[in-house]
Amino acid sequence: MPNKPKILMIISLFSPVRGGAEQQALQLAAGLQKHALSVAILTRKLSGLPVYEEINGVPVYRNITTVNIGKLFGLVYAVSVFWFLLRHRHSYDIIHCHLAQGLHTPVALVIKFLLKKSVIIKIGATGVLSDFSVLRTSLMGHSMVRLLRHADRLVVVCKQAFTEALQNGIPKERIVMIPNSVDCTMFRPLSEQRQQGCITFTGRLDRMKGVDVLIHAFALLKARGAAARLRIIGEGPEQENLKALASSLCLADEVFFYGVRHDIPHLLNEAALFVLPSLSEGLSNAVLEAMACGLPVVATRVGGIPDIITDGVNGLLVPPGQPEQLAEALWHVLNDRALAEKLGANARRTVIEQYCLDNMLTAYQ
Repeated sequence: MPNKPKILMIISLFSPVRGGAEQQALQLAAGLQKHALSVAILTRKLSGLPVYEEINGVPVYRNITTVNIGKLFGLVYAVSVFWFLLRHRHSYDIIHCHLAQGLHTPVALVIKFLLKKSVIIKIGATGVLSDFSVLRTSLMGHSMVRLLRHADRLVVVCKQAFTEALQNGIPKERIVMIPNSVDCTMFRPLSEQRQQGCITFTGRLDRMKGVDVLIHAFALLKARGAAARLRIIGEGPEQENLKALASSLCLADEVFFYGVRHDIPHLLNEAALFVLPSLSEGLSNAVLEAMACGLPVVATRVGGIPDIITDGVNGLLVPPGQPEQLAEALWHVLNDRALAEKLGANARRTVIEQYCLDNMLTAYQ
């Protein structure tokens, strides 16, 4: 391909920060780099991290400055993004905002008009915490949403995000659906023996992940006599509240908080099943990783989850915020080995066929 474009990807936080968006950004950037495209990352300065380094062969510039003083946070953030884009205007052709949330998005669109650059924006979240909803609550929010209509392409990860983009006035011809992906060689069934009764959750411990609902559902499960334990892997602002909840329900010895771990494939392969109780979601990396490991999954019917999971075929779906129904689904999987094996095998097959990393890289190229 002659004259391959040079891509600058902007994301507020990046590796070693380990969240779904950060993982997807690193996978995409490193994958495109291996396909001989020039990709660099622009992200925030963080204490203890170098201003410049290479991660998996991808140049990372930590040049976005912030100050924790009210509205000055956003102003300084936006000015530093603008200044970087202006100074380095000859080193990129395409700006890829990896998540619309954040003031880098309107700045990128201003640069598009000033310097004739192309801009691609990814919509990563749907529902009550969708990128559109968050932008609308920001300063001049409605104007910021209208600005999105000028992006060259808006990448959405699921059908619900596609619908939300249309509802917010994005021209249909500028929307492209590219689901998140998973590295199916890193996340695969291994030889570890599944630990009977081991229910596992991985993700950020914030309110919208619904982990409090999961703990209440687990209490109901235990009341039915289930020989089960719950592993919660991750950290976040709700961590102490969740520990207190588990203790108040007399579950402190059966709900284990692992914090951040870097051996997720191993931990998933130990589990009997995976659960995602989110109240709002895009296209969950955690679900894709669990499915790639051949785990049966119980998840809520939100965001892009129904795009991945067909209820009763490659996982079980329950409504969000309903601990009784969540407990019932967990009980079925724990007590029906044939069902668990069927769901796990079909889950792995789904990911291989539709959500492997090469599919995403091809679509972006």
